Amino acid sequence: MTIPQQPGPRRLGPLHTGTLPTAEQQFRPGGEFTLGAEEESLLVRRNGHLRSGGAERLATELARHPSAAGVVKPEIFANQIELNSVVCESAEQLHGSLAGLRADVRRAGAWLLATGVHPAARFGQVRTVRSARYDAIYAELGGLLRTPTSSLQVHVGFPDAETAMTAYAGLRHQLPILRALGASSPLWYGQDSGLVCARAAIMWSYPRVGIPPAVHDYEEYVDRATQAMAAAEVPDHSFLWWDMRVQPQLGTLEVRVMDTQTSLEQAAGLAALVQGIARAAVERPLFEDLPSEVLAENDFRAARFGLDARIVDSNGTMRPMRMIAGQALTRAREALRGDGLDAALDTVAHQLWEPSEAARQRRVFRDEGLPALLSDLTDRSNSVAVQPA
Repeated sequence: MTIPQQPGPRRLGPLHTGTLPTAEQQFRPGGEFTLGAEEESLLVRRNGHLRSGGAERLATELARHPSAAGVVKPEIFANQIELNSVVCESAEQLHGSLAGLRADVRRAGAWLLATGVHPAARFGQVRTVRSARYDAIYAELGGLLRTPTSSLQVHVGFPDAETAMTAYAGLRHQLPILRALGASSPLWYGQDSGLVCARAAIMWSYPRVGIPPAVHDYEEYVDRATQAMAAAEVPDHSFLWWDMRVQPQLGTLEVRVMDTQTSLEQAAGLAALVQGIARAAVERPLFEDLPSEVLAENDFRAARFGLDARIVDSNGTMRPMRMIAGQALTRAREALRGDGLDAALDTVAHQLWEPSEAARQRRVFRDEGLPALLSDLTDRSNSVAVQPA
């Protein structure tokens, strides 16, 4: 299928070689392990089939009635929105914020499908939002934008860059675990992809993606990010789509490896896990140092097999993913329990031994067919209490 061509980008501004732009380089305090999330979701019809557009119109309509739950924004794809939560102290608060935003969308008459990849979208069925940024991305990636992808992006706030980079080192080795736990995209183009996270296979075809570089401190991170920006001739670090990146202007680390979750309970549980791993890494650093090529193999196995994978642990030993994930969960719970922030982790604990979201989707697809799967995903993505405006 031929991908429809769109006009090229407007001319980008000059490169900032040698350093990140000053406004971006300065790390602004982002709180003490506060939480936030950006949840990308697709706009669908009631039967779950993908709409051709509507994101900009929906975001404009919702902006007329600001919500205490957060903000809804259009994304690069014309049929995709991003739900931006408020800053939260706990995963329970984050759950409430995202639930409020999903309810706002339903109140406006729209239906969401919250999963990493739409199971039935046709290859090349994409239309992008017109803006200088999105035009530039389209011009660069072209046919690589085969189908919309949606991720859950969790932000954890830190008081300073040093603390953030300590957490960065601890989280970096856990990214394959988070991918396995957050995998919700086993189908693409109407068929089983053979993966639990088909979104990963699509994203890996893009530039500047995957596990971020190993660095010793914030200055080295800035240097590596600047080199990547210069090589790509992009104007700012938002064009670096690593699975985790520093957001200096927000004072956060942004973990981007997880698929969008159909279940808000699962989204909250994963956010709590990220928060707990980050806090444990700061309070009790482990100084893990797996080679990047080993981490990349772990990440592939996470996308292929999910929790059924065997991966290399921090000691260089091959072990079941479930065991390693269970240890990460224990550390996270210990870090959060003292402040009563660990309740949302129960969902993750159950997931370690129950059928995964990917397994559920495969079962429905196999036993009942694609229409039933789309109906199930749509029902669960929109199962929030909608109060009258």
